[in-house]
Amino acid sequence: MKFKGTTALLIVFVALGGYVYFTEFRGREAREQAEAAKKKAVQVEKNNIVELSLLYPGTTITGVKKGEKQWELSSPAGIDADAEEWDRLASNFASLEREATVAENAANLAAFGLDSPPIKVTAKLADGKTIEIALGAENPGKNYIYAKLGDSNDVFLTPSSWKGLFTKTVNDLRDKKVIQVEADTDIDAIRIVEGARELELQKSGEDWLVKKPLEVPGDSTEIVSLVSSMRFARASSFAEPAVTAKAAGLDPPVMRITLHDAKAQADRALLIGRSPEPDKYYARDASRDAIMIIEKEVPDKARRPIFDWRDKRISKVQPASVDEVVIEAGADGFSFKKDGTDWKLPDGRKLQWDKVTSMMTSLEFDRAADIIDAPRALTSYGLDKPKLQLIFRQGTSELARFAFGADSRQPEGVYFKTSEKPAVAVVSRETFNKFNVKVDALVEQGSSAPSAP
Repeated sequence: MKFKGTTALLIVFVALGGYVYFTEFRGREAREQAEAAKKKAVQVEKNNIVELSLLYPGTTITGVKKGEKQWELSSPAGIDADAEEWDRLASNFASLEREATVAENAANLAAFGLDSPPIKVTAKLADGKTIEIALGAENPGKNYIYAKLGDSNDVFLTPSSWKGLFTKTVNDLRDKKVIQVEADTDIDAIRIVEGARELELQKSGEDWLVKKPLEVPGDSTEIVSLVSSMRFARASSFAEPAVTAKAAGLDPPVMRITLHDAKAQADRALLIGRSPEPDKYYARDASRDAIMIIEKEVPDKARRPIFDWRDKRISKVQPASVDEVVIEAGADGFSFKKDGTDWKLPDGRKLQWDKVTSMMTSLEFDRAADIIDAPRALTSYGLDKPKLQLIFRQGTSELARFAFGADSRQPEGVYFKTSEKPAVAVVSRETFNKFNVKVDALVEQGSSAPSAP
């Protein structure tokens, strides 16, 4: 009997919990949605809007939806539309809030600035229905504006912020992308031509290579940064209709940047012209006629010297793969090995973890200040008798050998060579100092060699 009573109580409890959930939580969600719907000026979903018009005194701007995500400017015609801006307008139209009604069937719309409203927004729906919203003057508190729907003379309030959301120019709503690229990862080749200068970059797996004017590994971070800058670049304005491609320095272009889109199997070319004003350039997407005016970021990046595009890492050795380091400075030298998470000398003394980690970090993050691809004899750089040598090992295998030579004046630093490649580099004195240490400076304070048994 006791068991039956407990079971009955459990059933009551579960039923009560279900009731609370559906009445309180689910019910509250439904009530909130109903309240939000009541505040909407129009009951329409943005995806049902197929055409939008912004009507200002003497000006009409109309966009027509083409497909799922594309929009086309039909008034004025012949201008590419910014699909994201038009999609945002459609979303704003469907979300416009309706506050208190201030006049029903108002006889004098002029009192609310709605006899000749400064802004009208008209939406055409997929079923052919048309909805119009007129936005008028501000209320005395200037936190709301007066509005009305279509032919109705019922005047209501809506937050004044909506006026700014529907105040647009043609330039605001036209396509300002400097080039049509969907994703950085779609691009697998870049070619930059400016006069006799030519730079070619080619993707290889996850890495990039410099192909011209010389073949060397590329700096993937810098190259992807260029692609990203171009993908997100937007025109600051557009040239006047009287400006021709020839006058803008676009026929032929001063500079041509071509991105190969591997996904679309197509070239995307940006033409750079002359500068109409300081820090700005005429530009044109080769697939479109519009002459843009862009900021200097993309042209300046594209003009950077070959050194900026090449891989400047001092080594390709992965710090995690190193378990022994040998440091030789003239006749002096010592070595240390990894022991779990610690680094220890052969006599068992533990080294300062942060100082050894700083050395290992240099392998991954320090960069050369200059690279000499065809070096003279090593004596020219003090590398025939280096003042400091390092050997990195994994087990019995040598991963790399570093040599630091004489000081470099231009650029300032220390000549450096690794066994991984024939080039001589210049590294900063800070990089040199990380490795140029005495053994006692590395030993952890209080650490001592184990006592002999």
